[in-house]
Amino acid sequence: MQQRQKETVVDGYNLIHHLFSPASGDSFEPLRGRLEAMIRAWRRKTRGGPVTVVYDGDGRYRDIENAGEVRTVFTMRGRSADHWIIDYAKSLNTTAKILTIVSSDNEVRRYSAAFGARCLSSGDFASMLLPAGHPSGRERSANRRKFSEEPLPEREVEGWMRLFGGSGS
Repeated sequence: MQQRQKETVVDGYNLIHHLFSPASGDSFEPLRGRLEAMIRAWRRKTRGGPVTVVYDGDGRYRDIENAGEVRTVFTMRGRSADHWIIDYAKSLNTTAKILTIVSSDNEVRRYSAAFGARCLSSGDFASMLLPAGHPSGRERSANRRKFSEEPLPEREVEGWMRLFGGSGS
């Protein structure tokens, strides 16, 4: 009997939002491509097992194998990636111990852990994908304003001056 390899299952949009902090209206197609390229590089570097990235679908189920490295699943309409991941962990029964689930959704993590899967938050997994010393997507978003060359709005300066007791000039 052949033993199954350890598998990583990723909540795709959850990780995209953590890594890239997309703005409203951004196209997700290039972000999905970037994410999957990062996962392929990580997989080669760590010599990890199969990886499945699950996205909420657009109405038709698609299961795509990308060069044998990353499997991409788009769920059917009305079925979230969260429920697909939970059902997948459940379907493996006792072999769910071979799974690592990547999601920051507490329900996904709680159910997956109950079926024996190891769980990582999207933030923890993002730190594994990014080069050492690289700020995460959320940190980059917060620091964009912090390190901006643009001056603070006058109203914000006045608020800080009141808070710290300085004069406005």
